[in-house]
Amino acid sequence: MRLYMSNRIMVASFALAVGLAGCAGAGGAGLGGGSANELSEADFTPDMQVLTLYQAVQRLRPAWLRGRGGQSPRVYVDGVMRGGLEELEALRVDQITAAERMSPSDATTRYGTDHGGGVIFVLLKR
Repeated sequence: MRLYMSNRIMVASFALAVGLAGCAGAGGAGLGGGSANELSEADFTPDMQVLTLYQAVQRLRPAWLRGRGGQSPRVYVDGVMRGGLEELEALRVDQITAAERMSPSDATTRYGTDHGGGVIFVLLKR
C-alpha cells in the first residue's frame, strides 16, 4: 500500500512539474517581446522611421496583410475602426507606439463576420 501511494505521488508531482513548465514557457511575450502578433517602437529600426506602417508591416510581419476568405484585415486606430489596409498607408512608423494583430477567428468571434480577415490594432503616440 505504501509503495502504491509513493508511485501516485511521484506521478502527480511529475505531471504538476510538466504542467507548470508548459505554462511558464508560454507567457512573457509582451510588446517588444518578439511576439508574432505584436509590434512596438523597439521593433522599428531608425531607417524604418520614414516608412508607412503598411511598408513596415510588409517587412516585419507580412502574414498580417493576408486575410481569410477574400476579406482583408480591418484596421482600428486608437480604438476606432478606420477601414481596411489602406489606412496603414496613411500612418508613418514614427507616429506609432504599438500595433497588434488579432487572428481572423478571434476577430470574427469578437466583432462578427464582417471581420473575417482579422484586425490590426494601432496605438498612436500622444
